Amino acid sequence: MNQLRYKIFILVFTLLTSIFFSQVVHKSYASARAAIPILMYHYIRDYNNPNDKSGIMLSVSTSNFDQQMNYLSTHGYTPITLDTLAAIYANQAAAPAKPVVITFDDGYIDFYTNAFPILRKYNFHSVAFIPTGLIGSGGQMNWDQIKELQRSGLVSFEAHTIFHAYLPQISYQQMIKELQESKNTLQSQTGIVANFVAYPYGASNGTVIKAAQTLGYIGGIGTWFGKANGITMNMPRVRVNGGFPLSLFASRL
Repeated sequence: MNQLRYKIFILVFTLLTSIFFSQVVHKSYASARAAIPILMYHYIRDYNNPNDKSGIMLSVSTSNFDQQMNYLSTHGYTPITLDTLAAIYANQAAAPAKPVVITFDDGYIDFYTNAFPILRKYNFHSVAFIPTGLIGSGGQMNWDQIKELQRSGLVSFEAHTIFHAYLPQISYQQMIKELQESKNTLQSQTGIVANFVAYPYGASNGTVIKAAQTLGYIGGIGTWFGKANGITMNMPRVRVNGGFPLSLFASRL
């Protein structure tokens, strides 16, 4: 009888130990995947105007961008959309081993001419934030180009207000218009619900965030440095500046 009890004890102990360590491993994996980088780009172009320091900083050359995308490809990263990111954090989708979100602000024409061909070469998904009132103006993509990109299945489009407004400093009524109309225009042009808004200049406050939530946005994107640990109304990003050596790019992932 004692021998039988001992065997039962060992069996139960082994089972409980197995369950405990499987939970530890699961939690460790979840923790490891929790911090997901959202890369932030503006221009993908070869640009070296000495009188435009800001433009130089915001411009990643086509060759450097290709090297960065190649690094992601050869080191096992999987670019995903923000909607997929939300599904992962809601436990509605499985996370790839190394997820990353690649974002582009402002709808510049070089996204269409320079960035997208490189992204397509690697079969990478990306997210473009569009100020809808500037589309078709000088230096911007037009709606036909945006729709062409959308048909590729590799680009999703999210809101960036109408006129790239500094939301905390405009009137409440104008802020609501910037958030609402840009969301509506994107949805009518693409047929896809815009669930995220990138705040121009990364600028938001409690009033802006509450308004964005009320208008149906599920997430807001800032420009402060960090990695995403969930879907919030002020998520950080990893800015990629012009002139970054590949080693610095890699260290920020």
